Amino acid sequence: MIPRNRTEHRAIVDTHRHPIGPKLAAKMAEAGLYDPRKEFPQSNPQDLICYREFFDLEFAMPKQRAGGVTLSLASNGGEVDWFARDLLQVSTGDALKFLNDEYMEMRDRYPGEFALMANAHALDEGCRPIVEEMITQGGAKAIAVASSYGDGSERNFLDSPKAEWLWEFAEANDIVVHIHPPMLSVGHEVLMQYRLNEAVGRPFDSTVNGARMIGSGVFDRHPKLQVLIVHMGGELASILGRLEFTWRLNYKGVRNPPAGRPYKNQRPPSEYFKTNILVDCMGFNPIALRAAVEMCGVDRVVFGSDYGPIPYGIEEHVQIVEDVLPSSAERQQVFSKTSNRIFRLGLIDADLITPAVLPAAA
Repeated sequence: MIPRNRTEHRAIVDTHRHPIGPKLAAKMAEAGLYDPRKEFPQSNPQDLICYREFFDLEFAMPKQRAGGVTLSLASNGGEVDWFARDLLQVSTGDALKFLNDEYMEMRDRYPGEFALMANAHALDEGCRPIVEEMITQGGAKAIAVASSYGDGSERNFLDSPKAEWLWEFAEANDIVVHIHPPMLSVGHEVLMQYRLNEAVGRPFDSTVNGARMIGSGVFDRHPKLQVLIVHMGGELASILGRLEFTWRLNYKGVRNPPAGRPYKNQRPPSEYFKTNILVDCMGFNPIALRAAVEMCGVDRVVFGSDYGPIPYGIEEHVQIVEDVLPSSAERQQVFSKTSNRIFRLGLIDADLITPAVLPAAA
């Protein structure tokens, strides 16, 4: 491990940040997910471990700054279904309005430190007006969705025809779709011990979804579409060869049972990571980061920490990026330059600081 170069000037954009404002924290306390009167960490009947960093922004923000993050992109799109149905017990639209309102309050409370994503339910086109409003009036920089919805045999991924509205809208408006696994992943029934739902299941959910999006031809129908798959793309780097192998067999006449469900992608699966799919660096593993860089290219890997639900990791992920990428120019791509470009953040390239914190003109 090389020591961090404290003299290197840099900004860090965290593309994977889940802040909880006071109103949402109060709703979670009412639901019994945590007790604000008790010490942290806490656990609850849902097998979740609750940390103060998630529920107390005043406590979390100094740590975020100390880790070197200069701007965070806030999202909770992966949990919209859960927020609406279980926590708030309201319609999807009302849940999105609740989240959006609180996000804008947080952005105003911490000027220059948060940019927002428009949370959405990818399979519910009814939320489109709220998404559009959040982008056009709220200044959202991306659309945040879950990698799957439902459960058991009723679970649907983003290759569903119901998601076509999202791809059409995102491509037409040149806006990135941020894809995050849901709270309960595919296969969670056998993963609710040793925190395997979090460690294994959620990246697996992203992996299945990414493979399905490729195989179903989403990126061929929408060639300009850009999606960001969190957690280093799940396990996609480790199975990329298998996806290539099975795709090539399909095109050599080997039947793809059940009949009538052939691959629809027109190019080898690996090519979509160079043109349509980005990943973040969240995963605590230099080996996996090297694989992600090789899979996507260093200009398609962005910094992400999962800070909030994960009470540490900013400095750890910064250090891993520095260890894996000896080039200062490549580190800057991961830390801020790629995010500045793809999310159209408007950061000033000379200093990479947000216009919101520029000094006022004399």
